[in-house]
Amino acid sequence: MSDRLPMISVEEALQIIKDNIPAPTARDCSLEDAIGRYLAEDVLAPEPSPRYTNSAMDGYGVRWEDVCDAAPNSPAVLTIVGESQAGVPFTGSVRQGVAIRISTGAMLATGCDTVVRVEDTEERSDIVSILAVKKKGQDVRFLGEEFQKGDLLLHKRTKISAPQAALLTSVGITRMRVYTPCRVAVLVTGSELVTAGESIAAHQIRDSNMIMLQTAIQETGGALADCLRISDDEQATQEAIGGTEADIILCTGGVSVGKHDHVKDAAEANGFCPLFWRIRQKPGKPLYFARKGATLLFGLPGNPVSAFMCFAHYVRPVITALNGLPFGWPTVSGEVAADITNQEKRTNMIRVQLTWRPHGGYCITHAEKQGSHMLTSLSEADGYIILGPGQALKTGERSDVYRYDFRREPV
Repeated sequence: MSDRLPMISVEEALQIIKDNIPAPTARDCSLEDAIGRYLAEDVLAPEPSPRYTNSAMDGYGVRWEDVCDAAPNSPAVLTIVGESQAGVPFTGSVRQGVAIRISTGAMLATGCDTVVRVEDTEERSDIVSILAVKKKGQDVRFLGEEFQKGDLLLHKRTKISAPQAALLTSVGITRMRVYTPCRVAVLVTGSELVTAGESIAAHQIRDSNMIMLQTAIQETGGALADCLRISDDEQATQEAIGGTEADIILCTGGVSVGKHDHVKDAAEANGFCPLFWRIRQKPGKPLYFARKGATLLFGLPGNPVSAFMCFAHYVRPVITALNGLPFGWPTVSGEVAADITNQEKRTNMIRVQLTWRPHGGYCITHAEKQGSHMLTSLSEADGYIILGPGQALKTGERSDVYRYDFRREPV
């Protein structure tokens, strides 16, 4: 059935993929399990911050009326009647003519409205001289000044990283609803493949697709569901696809028209409905896409460069969407350093390098190596641009660059 599907454009392929992405799922979990995931709902503050009015500095809690005229040559002299420590508040009240010692983070006592820093005072026995004070309320953190109970704390789709985890913990939130990580299985086909480190015969090659795709999935925020290497055998391919449970199944190799290419037939034998096969692009023309219920299957080319480019442009945004974020890519804009022309009859995903100019933004350079069999065309590039057949970019023109997830920072 897939052999009768027409070759389509990049835009048509993307639209078909978007139309077939299932809705993301969500679950309640502990904060520890939510690290690295995205919120599936807004989080409101269950309490104010600060929870109580406290001191921002070590010093003395005073009444503004008692110290407002203090100066080095005419200090305000107050009697010290106690101390407020962090975790051990002063239980009395501050009346006219008195002060309390106070620590950073300690609760402000009743009657206090201002904190005077230690360095602006002189203390002898239980008497403190206030030498300077700028304004009423100085160095006081007021209850709720950061946010009030019920305020929006974190937006839906916020990633839970270290700062967010700290914020949630600070207000006592230990459970939340997050999007379930997209589960991705990798099935690498090819009788000629061996694992790196194994002995290798003259007719064999080392499998780089497995580690490449595993890494790309994890960098994109997906969860690895299964990883298998399969020989070019129809029954083995069919059994591997049928025995895999995941949101996305990635197969590499076996999607062309050769006698030993079994992925398409094996997918359809397992009930997958083919949605497209072959895109007018380079590299990655024989990309295959099918769906069965809520499971998506991508048949990537076996060539590592083609496989990765198809992953970057078609699979990565699907993982992103299933993780609860908008369908899309990490991109930057830059100026072309020299003319770049697509002389192919197909849309070309051209690997490029980026150079940051402090006062000119990114500069885009055509990567020297473009061969679809050359992994250095990926490792020595920062991303890719997309040009249609015959399209050209002139020196100084701007273009969007689709950046790789594994990218190094350009220099």
